[in-house]
Amino acid sequence: MNRLGRYLVTDIRNAVARFGISLLVIATISLTGYLLTGCMSLFTGNGWHSMGVIGRFFLFGISTVIILVASPARIYGFITDKKEGSSYLTVPVSGFEKTVSMVLVSCIIVPLAFFAIYLLLDQIVCLLDHSCGDSILMILGERRVNLANALSDEFKDMDFYFPKALTALSNPFLYMDDIAEVCLIFLLGALIFKSSKPAKTIGCLILISIAFSMIATPIFTYGVLDADKFRELTASGNITPDELFDMFPVMSWMMKHPVLVDTISDTLVNVGLFIAIYFRVKRIKH
Repeated sequence: MNRLGRYLVTDIRNAVARFGISLLVIATISLTGYLLTGCMSLFTGNGWHSMGVIGRFFLFGISTVIILVASPARIYGFITDKKEGSSYLTVPVSGFEKTVSMVLVSCIIVPLAFFAIYLLLDQIVCLLDHSCGDSILMILGERRVNLANALSDEFKDMDFYFPKALTALSNPFLYMDDIAEVCLIFLLGALIFKSSKPAKTIGCLILISIAFSMIATPIFTYGVLDADKFRELTASGNITPDELFDMFPVMSWMMKHPVLVDTISDTLVNVGLFIAIYFRVKRIKH
């Protein structure tokens, strides 16, 4: 554990050296956009007008995607290089410790640093300039509760546990494993491909998605209890939600327990990605 801790500190320092400035630039893009919007409004004689909620939330989404996709390749992409990668392999640390350090830096430390800087700056700007509207933290907090309550009222008469399921899905902490999954995917791509790492990883994801959809569609639609009745009801247009879900028991169960399905599937994928990264680090050769 002591050796892993020392190596993790060294790994964090290397990550700061390789990606620290880029992270700061991306994390302050909302502040930059706010200042540019206000200055452009002043120059055109319309007074100071700040960037609204929609614009700031759009920049937040774009910045998050850039961080999750680009950071693994920028921090660990050098491992596939013959010169730097060979030096990395000679570090007296086990492959498992290297993998754990990679995962902690890519999936936890970098995203947390980005979210902390970005959301803190956004909160400060909204406190100083009330014309910005609600901060992103407020949107993810109070607005999430209002949305969950509205959905619960909308589906309160249905018997498929929709209110509880939709309320649970509105929790932003539920998607932490999804963020880790994205980081792990692009970390594995950074360790496999030698050039154009994010682009080639995205290309592989597209191919995998196509193959997965072809395999998963029969599984999700499995269990139609009466195909003739289903065709009759859909043709007449008189099918009710109860009848529809009764005919698709697998899909019905998944829609009744979306949090459980999401958590189990993401956990399995993340464990598989961790194992793949470990074996790639352990067996990489130049």
